[in-house]
Amino acid sequence: MQKLGLEFEFLNAFEARDLSVEDCQKAANTWPSPTLREDIACFTSHRIAWQIITERNERTLILEDDAVLSESFADAIRSIEARSDDWDCVYDLEFAPRPHILAKSPIWTDGIYRATRVFQNRVGTAGYVIGARAAAKMLEDTKNYALIDAYFWHRAWLKAYQIEPTPVIQMQFLDGSADKAAFVRKSIDRAFSPQSKLRKNLMRLGLEGIKTRNLIRGWFGGEKRGLRMDRASFPPDPARSAD
Repeated sequence: MQKLGLEFEFLNAFEARDLSVEDCQKAANTWPSPTLREDIACFTSHRIAWQIITERNERTLILEDDAVLSESFADAIRSIEARSDDWDCVYDLEFAPRPHILAKSPIWTDGIYRATRVFQNRVGTAGYVIGARAAAKMLEDTKNYALIDAYFWHRAWLKAYQIEPTPVIQMQFLDGSADKAAFVRKSIDRAFSPQSKLRKNLMRLGLEGIKTRNLIRGWFGGEKRGLRMDRASFPPDPARSAD
């Protein structure tokens, strides 16, 4: 980040090992799919970041610790900084191998990067830009645990925009692989599930309703496609580049 001329601050992530079995089960009761300790820790870490953003009242870039940045990453950030967006706009900078449903035309372009409305994205919070009011709203919406990737991008009030070519990628996808193993979440412990089957089914029904809403929006102005990226713009050896 120093090489890119950007100010940054490291935040201590919430540790999965600090969660008790009771903590994990309580969280699992509010989400229909199996929940891992690491999922809860990731969720909590993002909430910690949102709280800081809210207190400082600043639009901020959030990067997870396995995010790899392209050589022109700073240019994308400056283009976003130059805009006076509505409070509910959030920019997704990350490449994810799975197809998204996006608008057919971008909302803006700077000649290199472009921002396109996202109607469906269920993978990735490794790199995004969020403002103070949106962060505060996210805090309000996440008083109960939810799988962060699947929940974050699908708030009804959120205007999510994808930056392309994507200037952020998770290290596990840098070599171009996108097999199913890359999407398997690993844990130091067992997965936890809701104790009530009825509640589980009701929660799943609610999520399907959100998915249907997004699909309808996409039908009227979007297309399903993969994200555009310039793989050559990323360092072949991120660990060495960070030295």
